[in-house]
Amino acid sequence: MNKLLRRSIALLTTGLVSISMVACSSTNEKDGESSNTSDGKTITIGMKATQLEVTNMNYHKEQWEAKTGNKLDIQAVDDNQFEQLMLTKMTSGGMWDMFIGDTGTQSTKYNHEKNLEDLSSEAWVSNLSDIGKDFVTHTDGKVYCMPLGGVNSFGIVYNKEVFEKNNIEIPKTYEEFEKACAKLKAEGITPMYVSMGDAWTVNQIINGEWPNILAKNPGLLEKLNNNEIRWDEVPEFVNLFERIKGWVDKGYINSDLSTASYEMAQKAIGSGQAAMMYMGDWADPEYVKTEPSAEGKIGMFAAPSEDGKSYLAAAGPGGLYVSNESKNLDEVKDFLNYMSSEDTIKYDIDKRACTSVWNGITNENISTTLKDSQVYFDEGMSQKHYNQTYVIIPPAESESALLSVLLGQKTPKEAAKIWSDEIIKNGKQLGLDGFTK
Repeated sequence: MNKLLRRSIALLTTGLVSISMVACSSTNEKDGESSNTSDGKTITIGMKATQLEVTNMNYHKEQWEAKTGNKLDIQAVDDNQFEQLMLTKMTSGGMWDMFIGDTGTQSTKYNHEKNLEDLSSEAWVSNLSDIGKDFVTHTDGKVYCMPLGGVNSFGIVYNKEVFEKNNIEIPKTYEEFEKACAKLKAEGITPMYVSMGDAWTVNQIINGEWPNILAKNPGLLEKLNNNEIRWDEVPEFVNLFERIKGWVDKGYINSDLSTASYEMAQKAIGSGQAAMMYMGDWADPEYVKTEPSAEGKIGMFAAPSEDGKSYLAAAGPGGLYVSNESKNLDEVKDFLNYMSSEDTIKYDIDKRACTSVWNGITNENISTTLKDSQVYFDEGMSQKHYNQTYVIIPPAESESALLSVLLGQKTPKEAAKIWSDEIIKNGKQLGLDGFTK
């Protein structure tokens, strides 16, 4: 599964690991501080422990050190401790030269203007694609980070062979979706699979539906972020809960949804016992690992909408930020130039099997689901992923409201109200503008 969504927490005894790839040597400087060495200068980079592998950072350390004679001190922090440590360093000193962080609205906590180096004039910025620039451009119009990775997508994954054998075309409207589900059920195939045994998978329903809700309501995002409107005042959001209830009532969702696991979902869809599931584009290679017969059969499409104008959710890359306290900006920017070189980018997107956010650089080694997603990206039929646009990550209580609809414990309107109440409560606790009134 995409590591941005399901983090395998590393158990680090000290909470902070300094990784040195230099034989018979080590760095003795304090955490976050750069130093001079006999072979050059040492710069530091902080990141979550789970980002170490996905960013291929040890490989890049070796390559850059060999090219420059400088040293890169990688400080990988337990995922649960990283954010607090980073924010403490920002306010108390000892900040890393660089760190890997969020992009989009979840990055506002970094207080860009005060703590980060403006990278807008760097040469590599002009090489970013439009969607790449969109993800790394801050609200003040400046670029404070370089994207790491590419674009991933969220929507509905499906078994292409099942659709073909039953003469079903990709549904674009609610009506077409209902007809497809009815036909699949009549053939003894579970139309939609839900695996509440792994609760994070249910959250993909919101991820997949979010783009259509935004597209139907221009200006809605700003109103939600400023608490000028409640979620349960958005017709399309309440309608989603109503449609979910309808799917359950009509038997379009697997009856064991409350205990079904993600692995069970992979096997069901991969084998053709089930047809569809809300999920991210990583589904293609993952389903094949669990169910080999799924090879070449897993595709993706955007959640249907009332008018047939369906949008896919696009999740942007993480960002490589530079502290404005760094005493070695020349070396740091040289590392960024290395990371933004064509050879490095091609290496990364091939390893990570994601689409590119750089002009003139493409990735042929992508899954079928990502190839399907690319069509939406190319046609401008995508919206930013929920967690990169909305200021609040839904608390567990809000997510439970969605589960209560699936289980028949709450009506759609009751659940939508609970979702809204808990979101607002969380916003107040965080002290966000608009939520404290």
